[in-house]
Amino acid sequence: FFRLHVEGAEHIPQKTNFIIVANHTSFLDPAVIMAAVAKKIYCIAMRDIYKFQWLGWFLHVTETLPSGSSSRKAIDLLTQGKNIGLFPEGGVSRDGKLKEFRRGAALLAIKTGRPIVPCAILGTYDSLPFGARFPKPRRLKLKISRPVYLSKEFDEHIDDVFLQEGMLKIRTTIKGLLDAG
Repeated sequence: FFRLHVEGAEHIPQKTNFIIVANHTSFLDPAVIMAAVAKKIYCIAMRDIYKFQWLGWFLHVTETLPSGSSSRKAIDLLTQGKNIGLFPEGGVSRDGKLKEFRRGAALLAIKTGRPIVPCAILGTYDSLPFGARFPKPRRLKLKISRPVYLSKEFDEHIDDVFLQEGMLKIRTTIKGLLDAG
């Protein structure tokens, strides 16, 4: 239906678990990531969407973590060798443009020492933009970049400037993938 094309699958780490992050322009985005990456990914979703009964059930079945209280659980999963997926924009972009990033992915990477795998998802906004009820058949593409490593901090306090630099590095990588199409 969507003719999903994946570029850069070879960049998915094979010897360690990871944090996968991507732009978020559609409710199709998590499905694209999960369909394209052969490893189990525990995604973090906005707490508000759990109130929709059928969607809340689906999120529970797929072991999705609700935002807000997920940080401790995500760290535990990462230290157990599991993979985490999140969308650092904090929600679906209503206009299809890349928004500013929140610091959660950088915080997880710094606290656990796991690499971040930046991804760009193209075509999902055209297929199922915010507010649409049904997807249109469009070609979708997932572009996977080389992992980004942020130094693990052993101190309890992590400098906000260091977090911002990490998120800027990740956002710049994803923007470059999007701009290259």
